[in-house]
Amino acid sequence: MMLQANMLRCATAVASFVMWLARGTASAQEVGEIPRETGMTLWELLRSGGPIMVVLGILSVVALAMIITFSITLSARRETSEHFIVQARSLMQEGDVGACELLCQQRDDMLSRVVRSGLQVAGQDRYVIVEAMQSEGTRLAAALAQRVGYLSNIATLSPMLGILGTVLGMIRAFNSIAFQPGVVKPIVLAGGVSMALVTTAAGLIVAIPIMAFYFYFRGRVQKIVAAIESASAEFVEPMTQIGGGRR
Repeated sequence: MMLQANMLRCATAVASFVMWLARGTASAQEVGEIPRETGMTLWELLRSGGPIMVVLGILSVVALAMIITFSITLSARRETSEHFIVQARSLMQEGDVGACELLCQQRDDMLSRVVRSGLQVAGQDRYVIVEAMQSEGTRLAAALAQRVGYLSNIATLSPMLGILGTVLGMIRAFNSIAFQPGVVKPIVLAGGVSMALVTTAAGLIVAIPIMAFYFYFRGRVQKIVAAIESASAEFVEPMTQIGGGRR
């Protein structure tokens, strides 16, 4: 929910920028225009990329919001609180399953959910408890990996959009040359091609750091899963000794 809220706020923040950029794109230089001797500024290069640059800008903002959110919330320490482990273990040793379940309900980390799933079958055979906890842990790990996987999706999509923008730009460049009377100047074609390649460069610039962050956060997810497996194993034996009696 935190990720969705951050993405919504970022989308709202860039809405006015996207509308303004879309209006400015219409007044950009034509693809076949001869470049100025002083060259194009960075802003003019971005605008020359056309609507594809707007889409790449939105994807980069969404990815940035996800990176910031994961940097804050994605940690093994947050998902496996030592304070929770001590409290839950103490309640289990006392046999107070109801209080332990209430403690799990008051928390929003992965370990508490895994422990709660085990408490649902507390007092039964060890295999049943382990199976229930592993099933919940697998589900939560898959959901967490899917959230991080959105970064990989954006990193994969960005270069493809860049290539699409380049192809469209090349088509526009050759069309402008085909319909120009007289001898075609090479500088006209060169200017059009250079502007068409802007989207490919932009797609790679967006994709490369996002993919690097994806690999980094994927490693964090693996550490979280390993920490939860280690911590949850400590609760299996106390759950088997509860005897199924709930208070």
